[in-house]
Amino acid sequence: MKKRRMIAGLASIAMATTLVACSSGSSDKSNTLTVGVNQELNGVFSPAYYSSSYDGYAIDLVYEPLLGYNADNELVPQLAQDMPEVSDDGLTYTFKIREGAKFSDGTPVTSKDVKYSFTLLADPSYTGRFAINAENIVGYKEYNQGDAEELSGIETPDDETVIFHAAEPRIDNLVTFGNNMKVMSASQFDYKKGDTSEIESSTSEMLGSGPYKLNSYDKSSGASFVRNENYEAKDGEYSIDKVIIKTTDVQTEVDELKSGSVDLLPQTIEQQKIGTVSKEDDLTYNSYFRAGEGYIAFNAVDGHTTADNAVRQALSYATDRQSFVDSYFRFEDASDEVVENTKLGYVPQVFWNPVSENLGEYVRGEKPLDGLTVYNFDTEKAKAVLDAAGWKVGEDGYRYKDGTKLEVKWMLSKDNSVLETLIPMVQKSWKEIGVDLKQTTVDFNTLIDTVQNPEKSSEWDVFFMAIGYTGLSDGDANSNYGNTPDNYPQIHDAQLDEYLRKGMYTNDAETSKENYLKAMERASEVDAYLPIYGNQYFDLYNKRVKNLKTSSVHSWAQAMDQASLEN
Repeated sequence: MKKRRMIAGLASIAMATTLVACSSGSSDKSNTLTVGVNQELNGVFSPAYYSSSYDGYAIDLVYEPLLGYNADNELVPQLAQDMPEVSDDGLTYTFKIREGAKFSDGTPVTSKDVKYSFTLLADPSYTGRFAINAENIVGYKEYNQGDAEELSGIETPDDETVIFHAAEPRIDNLVTFGNNMKVMSASQFDYKKGDTSEIESSTSEMLGSGPYKLNSYDKSSGASFVRNENYEAKDGEYSIDKVIIKTTDVQTEVDELKSGSVDLLPQTIEQQKIGTVSKEDDLTYNSYFRAGEGYIAFNAVDGHTTADNAVRQALSYATDRQSFVDSYFRFEDASDEVVENTKLGYVPQVFWNPVSENLGEYVRGEKPLDGLTVYNFDTEKAKAVLDAAGWKVGEDGYRYKDGTKLEVKWMLSKDNSVLETLIPMVQKSWKEIGVDLKQTTVDFNTLIDTVQNPEKSSEWDVFFMAIGYTGLSDGDANSNYGNTPDNYPQIHDAQLDEYLRKGMYTNDAETSKENYLKAMERASEVDAYLPIYGNQYFDLYNKRVKNLKTSSVHSWAQAMDQASLEN
């Protein structure tokens, strides 16, 4: 189903992006939007291979899916001319490509480019995260595992028409075909089945049909984008000519915003920064529920102490999430409007998309769900769980089972204000229940590389990260727990898998919801992920930025159609 899911990075740190405006190739700073991000871009700018949401900003500027989400969180045509024609059985989806659509090199976008983009995901040599977006297309297995020379389930009867044939009814077929994969140029690389090496090694080379094109990229400083002269914008749209994604320092980014060297700090959650901006006359903000959570993941691979479900549950009971939220998301100095009208953070009931179309209210705790295992802070219960599982306290105060010490390796990411608050709490409460906590600190990109690589599984038992979703589908959960690269804990539970399968493989919304509720309950019991917090996102920006309409699944990069700059 995914990837609506992206790695959000250091969940506590505002993402910064720089938009640099230029008109007709000029560098007129008056029409330049500068956005600050305090994590380096990886430069993986391919829709088929990226992992980080920071790189995702660049992709959103340059590439287009057939359908996109607007500021009201509704699916609307983007590269497609209209919404697709869907057969009654939910198995056939017919799209028409927008008239006049061109890549930035001037070549027309055709149905063959759409087919190529999905075929790449089905290739047996493909190593990215998005193969699941092709798995329900007719002919996927024959192409991926057999001798078929093309992906038969995508028809291209003419240059403007592309027809998807789904192998089975799925609740997320429309989102998967329409939104989950941005369209790449079939002519950019010399692609043959079984050899994606050139594409994978050239992920910084961008060629899209979106409103912007890559102008420059430097890993340490960021990237700049200029208007794609071959993009036919509607009157009044995409008036900002140049965009720069600039790497900023987490300690000074608000000062940069105040001075005008940065115009926008997107998706901020740090209360001090939000409070400061709320009291500045020249600055303003948007706020909305974050389509994601900060979470702890437990390594469930055999040989790890956290492979024991009892250990995972005990660690969860011994994590005081409410105290963390109360401490971290407390406004100490902010405008009355922000303090009175904003619930900055909350403790999610379960690891799931908090803005999902059917189950978001359960995640946010606005609706009760009797079958959930909710891990309210209780060290005595944590001790009882470990006792029952055979983990006994030794003379040194730590627990042991069959000669194995209850040692937990936590891989931390640098410069993460969430961890600065959370770790001291965890150190105390986990030691109280007999856990020997070992910590290793690495940079964010190393963390990503490690937890995504099963061969490096031995290096960690626990990590903290944030997850972000780009849509509203409950089917995101299938990627979190299924046989996908996003199942970082490598958890496999037959009952959970069955509920997820039944939730996904249906056209009936009620049947899907019923099974996803059961999956949600089982996922809480299995406890491979512990959601630490959910929150509101704040886009902080200079008041010269006008009409920036962002929402839970409509980021600043997607909102450039309506945004403008006042000189």
